[in-house]
Amino acid sequence: MTEMENFYLIITIFCGIFTVINCTSIVKPRGIAFERASLYVPDKDFSCFDGSYIIPFSFVNDDYCDCPDASDEPGTSACPNGTFHCANAGHTSLVIPSSRVNDGICDCCDGSDEWANNLMKGACDNTCEELGRAAREEAERVQKIFMAGHEIRAQLIAKGKELRLEKQNRITELFEVQRDAELAKNNTLYAKETAEEIEKSALEKYKIMNDEKKRQETEKEKLKDQNEAFEIFNHIDTNRNNKIEEEEVDAYSTFDQNNDGTVSQDEKDYFMENKKEISLEDFMLNGWSRLKQLILAENVDVKETELPATDDVDNDRQLEEGEDQDENEDESESVEDEVKYTESEELDESQYDEETKLIVEEAKQARNAFEEADRKFRDLQREVTHLQESLNKDFGPEDEFAALDGECYELSDREYVYKLCLFDQITQRSKNGGSEVRLGTWNSWIGEPKYRTMLYDRGQHCWNGPQRSTHVRLNCGLEPALLSATEPNRCEYAMDFVVPAVCVQHNERPSAPVTDAEHDEL
Repeated sequence: MTEMENFYLIITIFCGIFTVINCTSIVKPRGIAFERASLYVPDKDFSCFDGSYIIPFSFVNDDYCDCPDASDEPGTSACPNGTFHCANAGHTSLVIPSSRVNDGICDCCDGSDEWANNLMKGACDNTCEELGRAAREEAERVQKIFMAGHEIRAQLIAKGKELRLEKQNRITELFEVQRDAELAKNNTLYAKETAEEIEKSALEKYKIMNDEKKRQETEKEKLKDQNEAFEIFNHIDTNRNNKIEEEEVDAYSTFDQNNDGTVSQDEKDYFMENKKEISLEDFMLNGWSRLKQLILAENVDVKETELPATDDVDNDRQLEEGEDQDENEDESESVEDEVKYTESEELDESQYDEETKLIVEEAKQARNAFEEADRKFRDLQREVTHLQESLNKDFGPEDEFAALDGECYELSDREYVYKLCLFDQITQRSKNGGSEVRLGTWNSWIGEPKYRTMLYDRGQHCWNGPQRSTHVRLNCGLEPALLSATEPNRCEYAMDFVVPAVCVQHNERPSAPVTDAEHDEL
């Protein structure tokens, strides 16, 4: 008779004496949970759970794997795919891989997984009572947090409903104000357009005067340019035959573009367009414009030669500063040009008579009144849109998150400062300086159970990568706080956030089998 058969014989005698005891709760092979004990009947053959074989019950826990599903070896390590149930009386039961049975490491707090070693040398102490007491104390602490958080959540729900009602009432109120604002805007628009039509008619004669003044100034400039051209032509035409000939070009130093002391044939051809002589008419039509460019270049060269000599370092510095200054001067000149252009387009108000001044002032006031009315109307539109967007956000089934809308929380580590603004966006700022990087913008709730994970996506693009996104995991806590921030995958971030709004009752989940990856043998 085997040891197992002796064990069940003793149990059978025990049950015969104490019939009032439910023997199915006692007679069970090692490594089996109580609820499965009825599947192991000592006086019957054992049927593998998958129905593949029927074997003598003596084969159960005989350290040989007969069933493909490992159901015949719940208390040994014979089957590689088996599991062992730790009863852990006084603490939480546990299911571990059967490969850990009798491996010299105490996985069950009651030591039941090391039954063979315990028989020989008592390797495992039963620590279930101590661990159970600590677990119960921790559970009690968590329960207190949950109860307090649940009360705060109730307050958040009340506040959320209050905020929703306030927003709805505000939108209703704004619709009334918006209608009046739109009417005022339309009235001021009509008044502005009417005043501007009167202003346009009153200023027409001054516009004609201004156009005539500009025409005269243009003619004056044109005449001045012609006189200068005629003077230059006569200066070059030394023989006074009303022609500029090649010999006369040779004597005019401005045509010496490379400053080598001689006017080359190419330089003469550029000015004279490959002709031997230029008449006054040709000069006025084409030659003068080319000569002005040469004169301008000559003046620039003269200014550069007049710069004081300095050492190389100072020259470099002055060149750099000069470039910056030129850019600034160019910008200032362009601004001045714009100002001059604007001023030239404006009429001289000093010419206005009193009636015209009054008309212009009335038009100005009408424009200001319209701009003010339009600004108020757009501000109201913007506020209504913002409130409607807020009402459309999913703040939870009971609006428990509504009071947290837009609230921001920061977390600092060695390199970065993270900022989470709920239902808005998440940013990251380097402690070494630089601008903020957006890690995502509020999108929706994801995963199960709902209202436990927030998705923020459409963040800034990574270098040669996708747009950044962040998952924010929510847990129960008395005070809203950002606890952690990591980047488990490139451009994908994860954060842990505690908040009273999630302090709700959940059904307890069954304990999952412990995997080998979680087995720490140290």
